[in-house]
Amino acid sequence: MNLMIDITEMKPQHVNEVYSISEEAFPLPWAKDELVRETVNPNALNLVALHEGKVVGYVQCWYTLDSADIINVAVASAYKRQGVGHRLVRDLILHLKERNVENVFLEVRVSNLPAQRLYKSMGFITLSKRERYYVNGEDALVMNLQI
Repeated sequence: MNLMIDITEMKPQHVNEVYSISEEAFPLPWAKDELVRETVNPNALNLVALHEGKVVGYVQCWYTLDSADIINVAVASAYKRQGVGHRLVRDLILHLKERNVENVFLEVRVSNLPAQRLYKSMGFITLSKRERYYVNGEDALVMNLQI
């Protein structure tokens, strides 16, 4: 089932809800002031998914001339498996295409099979593994999509 959601660029008024989702999703969430700075970073593209005006997911991305790195993707637990992550990544890719980005990279935990399935379904391929990439010592897969 897919929710009715709107995707928009993250603004300072979204930061508290984004922070709450990141606390739930990541062992070391970004600080709120870092998230606020990202809303004005000229090399960042940060999108939020809104359901009935509430932030239910977000994606953070940094990009340069023709390359982008997806930094974080997170969906509130009550909204997982409802198409939110797919919509966020899909819309991010559309925005990056408009900016003439050709390659999108990301790292994903080797244990995060749902995220790996999502990325593979969107055309990402696994390039390599980064050993002990995460703070808990877990390995990461490096994935790439040419757009």
